[in-house]
Amino acid sequence: MVNKQGIPNLKQAVSIVSLFSVFLLLGCNSNKTIVANVGDASLTDKDVFLLMKHYGYQPSDSIKYRAIVEDWCSNEIFNQELKKKYPEEWALIKLRSNSLSADLAKHYLEENDLRVKLDTIVTDQEIKDYYDSHQEEFILNDYIVKALYLKIPKNLDFKEKNVHRNYLLKNDKDLAELNSYAKLYAENYYFNDSTWKYLNQIIKDVPIQKYNVDNIVLNRSKTYFSDEEHTYFINIIDYKLKDEAPPLNFLAVKIRNSIITHRLHLLKEQNESKLIQGIKKNNEININI
Repeated sequence: MVNKQGIPNLKQAVSIVSLFSVFLLLGCNSNKTIVANVGDASLTDKDVFLLMKHYGYQPSDSIKYRAIVEDWCSNEIFNQELKKKYPEEWALIKLRSNSLSADLAKHYLEENDLRVKLDTIVTDQEIKDYYDSHQEEFILNDYIVKALYLKIPKNLDFKEKNVHRNYLLKNDKDLAELNSYAKLYAENYYFNDSTWKYLNQIIKDVPIQKYNVDNIVLNRSKTYFSDEEHTYFINIIDYKLKDEAPPLNFLAVKIRNSIITHRLHLLKEQNESKLIQGIKKNNEININI
C-alpha cells in the first residue's frame, strides 16, 4: 500500500530489527548487525555508531541511536522511490554526490595531515613577544577588574551578619565570614583578587544603569545599594582602563590560540599542494577517451 504521494508508508517499508536487543548483544556480536532495511538497502549498527561518534552522542544513548536509525530510514525511502520511478534523475544525484563526497574526503585528509604536523607548543617567550608587538589588537572596550560582588534578596537583614562591613575586606577574617554567608544566601557571588575579569561579566545582573559605572570603577568604589528585590555589594579592588591593552596574563590563552591559528594557516598554505600531488601520485588514474 502507498500513501497519496506514492511513497511507501514508513512502517510498511522499513524493517527495524529490535534496537534494544542490539544494545544487549553488542558486547558479543560483530559490528555488522543489520538494524534496519529499506528495500535492498541495509544499515548496520557499525554505521549507526559511526554517526553517533560524529555527532558527539554517547554510545549508550538508546534514544539517539533510535533517532539516527529512523532518520536513515526516512531518507532512504526517498532515495529508493526516486531510483525506482525516475532512474535518470537518480543517476544524476549519484554523480553529483561523488563531487560532495570528494570535497569531504579532501577536507578530512587535509585535517588529519595538519593535525600530525601542527606544532601546538607555545613558549612563554613567544607569548610575550606577540603581546609586545600586537598590543593594538587587544585594546579594551570595557573595564577589566579584580573585584568582589555579592547579590542577596532584599528582605535579608545583612547588617545583623555584618555583611556591610565584611565585604570591605579590611580584616583577614572578613572574607571567610563573607564566603560562609554567600553559600547560604547569595543569588550571585564572585571574588577573585588574582584574576582579571571583564566588569560586565561580573555585574551583568546589576541594575547598574542607575549608577555611574565610570565613577564606581575609577574611584575603586566600595558600595552597596538596593532595588525592589535585591541588595548588591560591589568592591572594586583594582582595574584597568578602557582603551588600553590589558595585562599579559589576561591575554595569554588568547595569544596562544592566535599563534597556533597563524601556524595552521602557514602550514596549510605550504602543504596543501604537496598533499594533493602526493595523493594523486599514489593513486592510479586511467582515463579512456
